[in-house]
Amino acid sequence: MKIYIVLVEDRHDDVRIIPFSDKGIAITHARTLAKKYNHDPEDYEEEDIEGWLFFARYTCEGDSIRVIEAELQ
Repeated sequence: MKIYIVLVEDRHDDVRIIPFSDKGIAITHARTLAKKYNHDPEDYEEEDIEGWLFFARYTCEGDSIRVIEAELQ
């Protein structure tokens, strides 16, 4: 069974891992969090990165959120 993991990497907090069973919901949640945590629209940037379903950097210091696909063991 595939699951979709939202990884929140913020320099002011521990890495957070949020699992989802639906890819679209995981991406929507990740995008919503990234925009919520962003304080300067010029710092917000989404990128297509091979192997990741979603990636957004939301600060000039590299804080980011990504979504990956994993197999539930």
